[in-house]
Amino acid sequence: MFHLLSAIFYVHSVQCAFYLEKRNTYKSGPAPIYLRISVDGQRTEDSVGRECDPSRWNSHAGRATGNKEDVRALNTFLDSVQSKLNVVSP
Repeated sequence: MFHLLSAIFYVHSVQCAFYLEKRNTYKSGPAPIYLRISVDGQRTEDSVGRECDPSRWNSHAGRATGNKEDVRALNTFLDSVQSKLNVVSP
């Protein structure tokens, strides 16, 4: 018989960060946006399926800079991804 208590695990630290992935072959143009999730020191990374020009990316904030509609839409998308992660994490 499966016990609910055996399925409970404790997470002490959850962190997420968005960053641009510029490969060695990168020359110019938009770069893919990746999400790094760290749970208790174990991390995984995956593309979020969006791109941003590096000149319009704030690496400290993990968001695009500017006031144009495409930038606001991208940042809203990234906010929604992050809020979904906050629902899952404690």
